[in-house]
Amino acid sequence: MPKDLWSLKAIVIGGTDSSIYKEKIKYLWGKYPLDAYAGSEVGTMAMQTWDYDTMTFVPTLNFLEFIPEKEYFKWQLDPTYQPKTVLLNEVKAGDKYEIVITNLHGGIFVRYRVGDMIRIASLQNKKLGIDIPQMVFESRADDLIDIAGFTRLTEKTIWHAIENANIRYEDWTARKEVGETPALHIYLELKDDYAASESQVAAAIHEQLGILDSDYAKLEAMLGLKPLEVTLLRKGAFSNFVSQRRAEGADLAHLKPPHINPSDRILSSLGVGVEALPAVKTVAETEALATP
Repeated sequence: MPKDLWSLKAIVIGGTDSSIYKEKIKYLWGKYPLDAYAGSEVGTMAMQTWDYDTMTFVPTLNFLEFIPEKEYFKWQLDPTYQPKTVLLNEVKAGDKYEIVITNLHGGIFVRYRVGDMIRIASLQNKKLGIDIPQMVFESRADDLIDIAGFTRLTEKTIWHAIENANIRYEDWTARKEVGETPALHIYLELKDDYAASESQVAAAIHEQLGILDSDYAKLEAMLGLKPLEVTLLRKGAFSNFVSQRRAEGADLAHLKPPHINPSDRILSSLGVGVEALPAVKTVAETEALATP
């Protein structure tokens, strides 16, 4: 294994799936990775410190503003609404915000909405004496699945639930579908050597979602809802999708389907027959398959 060949000082990772693979990275490389929050338009915005806890903002590369979650949802309901922002010294511990940046040092972006939702974990790192708010990455701002106005699930939460359910899978995508009751519908392809029924997979993921998200657990306990459906895709669904996108000339960023809120067209490309799709309103209004 890599840890038998090299002794590393640090491993730095980033991305929505980074926290999901921390234990695997530790097992292979002998050290837990440090999270970084960065982007091509903004450089590094926050970094985990040596206590491997939450991330500390880097306030010298960009001027930071924050749209409170309530303001974001007001804007979602009315695109003409101008959401209010707060500054780094005005954020509150436990609250979620969409981050807005203005480049310093000659960058070109002014009040640029990165499109990410972060959570302020605390207003300082007392252990290391860092007097700057601490953050964790929550999700893409538009990658939230709202169930009955009671719980909001992120890509990270759903991904953790699938991993924790010990399901061997190739890939997955999920969206909110509203029929008689709202439901989280997960479309998942199992690995060739793994056999399970849709009901077994749904039960395992449902259990883990209840552990990871207390509001999700309350949906069943308080409202009697079990808002999860699972459809198992045919073998090769995701690899065929990638091959099709390559043949169409798609760029690297659009080769794979989104994990959250795929359109009917994307599901059709994954082998879900249009006639098999529920006749419901979905949250996937934006066509993710960009024209090459």
